[in-house]
Amino acid sequence: MNYWGITTAFIAASAIGSLIRVIIGPTVWDRMLGLGLTTSKVTLAIVLASFIHEETFLLDLAMLFSMLGFLVTVLLARFVERKGVL
Repeated sequence: MNYWGITTAFIAASAIGSLIRVIIGPTVWDRMLGLGLTTSKVTLAIVLASFIHEETFLLDLAMLFSMLGFLVTVLLARFVERKGVL
């Protein structure tokens, strides 16, 4: 049985659910939460791909993507807090 495919499908479904929260979130804070969840799911998918393909450079890419996702979330939160709703 192919467990990697099943795991990837669950991660993809979870990321799609997070993207739906970004699109239909009633408040800007719900959208930012969905954005943070989506970046963490993509980071998890990159780590899983690194494990499957046995390529360590993908871990560096996952760490970079995770840091950028965190910075975008923090900067958007500060912008919304100071300027109001987007």
